[in-house]
Amino acid sequence: MTLSLAWIRKVNKTEELVIASDSRLRFGCAWDCSPKIFPLVRGDCAISFAGSTKFAYPIMEQVRNAIAMYPKAASRALDLCDLKGHILRVVRGMESLIHDLPVGQTEKDAPEAFFIFAGYSWVNAEYKIWILYFNAARKRFEFERPNTLHRNRVAIIGDDVEDAKAAILRLAKARGLDKGVGFNMEPFEVLRDFCRDPRRHHIGGAPQLLKIYKHMNAMPYSVYWPTKESRGRTFMGRPLLKYEMTNYLMLDPDTLQTEDYEPEPAASGKS
Repeated sequence: MTLSLAWIRKVNKTEELVIASDSRLRFGCAWDCSPKIFPLVRGDCAISFAGSTKFAYPIMEQVRNAIAMYPKAASRALDLCDLKGHILRVVRGMESLIHDLPVGQTEKDAPEAFFIFAGYSWVNAEYKIWILYFNAARKRFEFERPNTLHRNRVAIIGDDVEDAKAAILRLAKARGLDKGVGFNMEPFEVLRDFCRDPRRHHIGGAPQLLKIYKHMNAMPYSVYWPTKESRGRTFMGRPLLKYEMTNYLMLDPDTLQTEDYEPEPAASGKS
């Protein structure tokens, strides 16, 4: 499965929306390079997933298509809160098209897919975070607002959710964070540690990170992995090839400092 989080980061007197995820897929083996956060074409929002890829990937791609083909949605003339309703209708319509069930099966399997949809609403002048999931009792997809953690709105989906909540709270307590003052990068730090924990078989690979700013632009980050000292560079979970360049800031997962990527100096001497 995975671990994906979204929270509103308080930075001095302003805020930014942060979405982070691991990069592991499991299907009898582990594959640590899966993109799990998808910025949407309009720039002010993104979607991430956890769960079964046979449901998640078609849904995310069709959501992206539905926004890109609809000028009001693509241009942001349609506010985020109204876009949420459009997305829900698209997803419910897709789920209704599942048919030709296996012999002897009379009920469709409940889609084991969860999504975080988050962005900035220009109508309300605030960030919004929702979780999209399949309500098995009502037999339909629904949005819900995430619960508060330390009086802060944090969405967490995937594996070891309760462990992640407890770890975030421990960090907040250790740092003396007052309730409701907002998190900094504590949720990312917990994700980083879970990705490094060999006991968590369903969570792993390089963390991926995307921020959405109030100027309604999304920016992904490259991440050094497993450490900055290793000089391993990743983008959206995939280790970059030695000759690949990145125009995005590089994040040190331990110090949480960012920097422009600078290529390694060419080796000197005669061959």
